[in-house]
Amino acid sequence: MDEECTTLRDRARSAIKSGRLPSGKPARTLGGLGSGRSCALCSTLLLPTQMEIEIEVALDASMQGLDKYHLHPRCFAAWEFEIQTLSAQGAGA
Repeated sequence: MDEECTTLRDRARSAIKSGRLPSGKPARTLGGLGSGRSCALCSTLLLPTQMEIEIEVALDASMQGLDKYHLHPRCFAAWEFEIQTLSAQGAGA
């Protein structure tokens, strides 16, 4: 695993623990070209020449509202790895 990947995973873990990013699986995951927004993990712009992953997370069980997060594919992968790790740790506790 390279240093950038380790750093992204550390950032993802921290963002999950602080509540900046969700700790569970999204209700929807979409992909497309960058929207010009800042990545929810690394804070750099998602350029129109790059791929972007948008995750939508239910605010409550009714699915009446969704929080949206925009991420680079590598940032999404780091976040997804960390939520799976946390889930596995919780299941083993």
